[in-house]
Amino acid sequence: METAEKARLSPDWLLARVQKMIEDDGEIDPAENLVLYGLDSIAVMTFSAELKQMGIEASFEDLAREPTLDNWWALIASRL
Repeated sequence: METAEKARLSPDWLLARVQKMIEDDGEIDPAENLVLYGLDSIAVMTFSAELKQMGIEASFEDLAREPTLDNWWALIASRL
């Protein structure tokens, strides 16, 4: 992945992406389980594949273990 592409990854990018996955533009508590907002396993699998295409290894299991914005961002940031 190009440096410029990685630079666009941010907590704000993640929030916007998750809002598309759950089809909600309301406020999301970054520490709240995303399943409570309607996130489903298919969306998690799709997101894992998207991250892999960007060069970030985050398996379905990694993402499903603790599906919160805070945890997902920590995972993504640790693998940038």
